[in-house]
Amino acid sequence: MIAYIDFVVLSSILFAIAIFGIISRRNGITFVVSAEIIINAAMINFVGASSAFNSYSGASYALITLVIAVLETVALLGMLIIFSRKTGSVSFSKMKEFKG
Repeated sequence: MIAYIDFVVLSSILFAIAIFGIISRRNGITFVVSAEIIINAAMINFVGASSAFNSYSGASYALITLVIAVLETVALLGMLIIFSRKTGSVSFSKMKEFKG
């Protein structure tokens, strides 16, 4: 059986990588992927806690979070496609020009 601390360490590493991805890049696609990695790190914590306490509530909550994250990603990617068609780029530096 995997110890709970292993889940916490893995999710902390994923969270740190995702925060670095959000801070270091100004690209829309990188932002969406990093946000998804943050959500996955939280879900790993839910599943780890559920495993540690012999309960299915954390796993079921992770499943609900997964569905919501997929819907969020679809909406964000749709907005990025519209933005890239208007400006020709998905860089956030171009977003200042795109008002209205």
